Amino acid sequence: MSEVKAPKVLDNKTNFVYTELKESIKKGSKLSVISALFSMYAYDALKKDLDKIDNMRFIYTKPSFIRDDKKESREYYIDNNSIFGNDYEIKLKNEMTQGSISRDFSKWINDKLEIKSFKIPNEAQSRMVCVDNGDDSSIAINGSVDFTTTGLGLNKSDRQDMNQCVYGNVFTQPSLMMFEALWENEDLLEDVKDEVLEQMKTMHKENPAEFIYFLSLYNIFSDNLEALDEDKIIRKGNTLKESQIWNKLYKFQKDAVMGVIDKIENYNGCILADSVGLGKTFTALAVIKYYESRNDRVLVLVPKKLRDNWTIYTQNDKGISLWMIGLIMMY
Repeated sequence: MSEVKAPKVLDNKTNFVYTELKESIKKGSKLSVISALFSMYAYDALKKDLDKIDNMRFIYTKPSFIRDDKKESREYYIDNNSIFGNDYEIKLKNEMTQGSISRDFSKWINDKLEIKSFKIPNEAQSRMVCVDNGDDSSIAINGSVDFTTTGLGLNKSDRQDMNQCVYGNVFTQPSLMMFEALWENEDLLEDVKDEVLEQMKTMHKENPAEFIYFLSLYNIFSDNLEALDEDKIIRKGNTLKESQIWNKLYKFQKDAVMGVIDKIENYNGCILADSVGLGKTFTALAVIKYYESRNDRVLVLVPKKLRDNWTIYTQNDKGISLWMIGLIMMY
């Protein structure tokens, strides 16, 4: 029986978490991990070692990948978590290897990883990585360790890590017993493996060309996806939705009307710049109708050759008067 090493502090500055893991992981090892984060780049850095293990159980310390039936499922949506890299892993993201890494990571998750998440945030829960070899080569690391390249000490950061590493079966068993009790607690944890695999598919599957377009739109406008609440935008008593022009609009044009009104109210202006044929004029007429219903004044500025197209509305009793100052049509 070999002599058990004394405990060691791992700060990822002089003593590194990943060094201890590489030295202790061997064929047939069983890993138990509690962490706030799990980056695919950490998997990739330890791929040769992690491919040898028997299995790994992972617990997110904060709700991650928890299914919310109230939210609409979006085909191209990527959950806001660090499985695809955190802020310290920008350099790794820029290498554009996400597709191949996520494909290998998905297979490994499917074959060897079980994943659960706390249902509600548990700020008091410490991180842990335990390598169980069934003998004195087992280790347990407790402290601030996250399963990312930064948390493992594989790249530099301004993190001030403090982890204690203990060695040997006797000293790792208390950590394993604590993990086991937590793992079996269905009131606290929820299995999220299927949700994680769905997210991984989003990263490595062959996407159509419009994916980049949709993803770009989402990242630009995601903060405003829930903002166009018609009941909040349209003032109580306004007759816009009872007007003829509103009922002639398509759904996408009505959405545009809501967006224009919302921006005018919040930013004192808006440019409507849809492509040719999408009905900018009708959209603008509905916006005018909204402000007409409020008894606001309208000024329409258009090229001279379009003057007759607009003045006809002032000659029609059922048309729209031109009141509100500041609406400019862009052609």
